[in-house]
Amino acid sequence: MLSLPMDCDLNAALNNYQAYICPLEDRPTLAASASPPLQPPSAAWANPSAKRPTTYQDLPSEVIARIGDYVPVQDVMSFATVDRRTYSAMQTRRLVHSYWQRAQQTVHFGSIHRLLDEMDDTLTDPAQYAEPLNALCQRLKTLRAGRVNVFKRLFAAAQRIPQDGVQIQKALLLMHRAFTYEREWMELFNFAYALAEQREPGQDNVWPELALGLSNFSPDTPETPHFVQWYDAILARLPSLSVAEQAQIIPTLTRLLHKFRQDDPRIPELYTLLHDYASRLPPSHQGASVGALSNSLWVLSEAEQPARYVQMRDWALSLSDDQWGISLQYLPAGLLGLSPKQQTQELALLERYLARVPAAQRTQAAIGIISCLQFMSDSLSKRVWQQGLRLLNGVDEITLWKVLSELRKEYVLYSLNNRQWKVAKSEIMRFMKANQFSKPAQARIQDNEPWLRSWPD
Repeated sequence: MLSLPMDCDLNAALNNYQAYICPLEDRPTLAASASPPLQPPSAAWANPSAKRPTTYQDLPSEVIARIGDYVPVQDVMSFATVDRRTYSAMQTRRLVHSYWQRAQQTVHFGSIHRLLDEMDDTLTDPAQYAEPLNALCQRLKTLRAGRVNVFKRLFAAAQRIPQDGVQIQKALLLMHRAFTYEREWMELFNFAYALAEQREPGQDNVWPELALGLSNFSPDTPETPHFVQWYDAILARLPSLSVAEQAQIIPTLTRLLHKFRQDDPRIPELYTLLHDYASRLPPSHQGASVGALSNSLWVLSEAEQPARYVQMRDWALSLSDDQWGISLQYLPAGLLGLSPKQQTQELALLERYLARVPAAQRTQAAIGIISCLQFMSDSLSKRVWQQGLRLLNGVDEITLWKVLSELRKEYVLYSLNNRQWKVAKSEIMRFMKANQFSKPAQARIQDNEPWLRSWPD
């Protein structure tokens, strides 16, 4: 089969007919000095195109249709109108485009079901569902009724798509858990879990998203034991999953230990088990798990926390710089279980290694460090602000605002008393001056002080 050259920019060429055919005409030909093979006198008549380069007009219709499969759905009609033969070859792709357009405009669950019924009747290749389903997933947010049934149908339809289907399912789970009642979520969780089990071992799957979905369950009571049941099910599946999936799920399951009853005797056992799973990951995947284990130290006994924190800190410092930076997003939360003297010592130790944090990870690391001031004494809060803001040296106003907004979202700023806020404001102003923020930028931060200290939305 004839293939397009690697340097053919199909997207840029969509509205330029010559751009489609010129790369084909530029294909390498035999050197001029090479002697053409001897042919019978009638060969030129039998193959009149043998002496000219292959052009777009020479492509079979099935090749044009194949090219059309790679055209972004929003550009399908531009490509289809190159000529009459292309328009005909793009018949199925044009149909997909029409479904995609309709999917973007649906507003009722009934119209979504009708569109899916029509697609089932006309589309034979499951891959053709991907773009309309993606559009329908976005419309799901606007529904006020029938959302559960639509979710199930979209999720089941995505199950049949060979490559993009899992990504659609992941997006559905992440989106839907944000605006679903718990009883609805239980039903959808059960449905999604059953379909996830049908995928072949080793295939990409939705286990990390299902683990995140456990946060939507209420803490267990005798009347609602669902959380522990599903937690155990996903935990038991961990050893059979890929390294990447384990590296995503272990931090999630660790942070979810707070949903167990405080007197549950299994908590230390579960913490140790998750620690062991994390230690078996390649070092290149351990950073997030180490941070989560430190962040969850408070579920253990007070006597055990200091030694465990030292263990987590040494583990994090032994990792590569990028994994060390990842761990810092949650590692400082483990300081909660230490005495003020130990906190002072540990902050001094961390300070010596902040330069190791890669530039791309400094924003999240700064948020992790500053967040720990919620349980620091007034005398230590200044040092915490200085350490966190030092990681941000060289950033602009937008990045600083992002950090402060995230601290507000996590209730860090709201929890500060007036003395602590005075320290915070002083250090923020010193940071802006040292980094030569403009006067208007400094004023904007100051003017938004009431909002920054307010209860998160």
